[in-house]
Amino acid sequence: MSRTRRGPNSDGNMEEPPSMRGYLPHYLSRLMNILNLRLLEHLRPFDITAAQFRIMQMLDARKSASIGEIARDTVIEQSVVSRIVAQLEERGYALRTKRADNARIVEVRLTREGQKVFSDLRPFFLAIVDDATSVLSPAEKQLLSELLNRIFDHAVTPRYPWLEGPPRTPTSKR
Repeated sequence: MSRTRRGPNSDGNMEEPPSMRGYLPHYLSRLMNILNLRLLEHLRPFDITAAQFRIMQMLDARKSASIGEIARDTVIEQSVVSRIVAQLEERGYALRTKRADNARIVEVRLTREGQKVFSDLRPFFLAIVDDATSVLSPAEKQLLSELLNRIFDHAVTPRYPWLEGPPRTPTSKR
């Protein structure tokens, strides 16, 4: 008889309820939670949150971006992004300026100090991802990346063919 995984067992693995097996959001959430826990160990000495780190990561990749672009790319609400950018700016890690071609748009970039902090963190987050994916071959890593990107691109514009409108709350009526 096979054992159902439900809680921490003797080898440190988490057991899962049978009803959660095969439920993709459950697996993705568990993976993100464990990766974030490992990342937080390295962020704590810098007094940086996971959300602040994600925005710094996006700014490092883009060099500069508007609040809306950051929100879109990180899938974090614009008001939350704005608040996090303000926190980073208070710490001297980010700088907001008016966009040269459109003064109505605020551009955000990492300061030298922000770049230095992010650079100091880079080896840790790369090692965490490398460790997590070390059980995959290079071809499997490539395939995983392609599949996750395909799912994400599709999920951005969801289709609910069985519904006549957006998902209903339990109390709403048609």
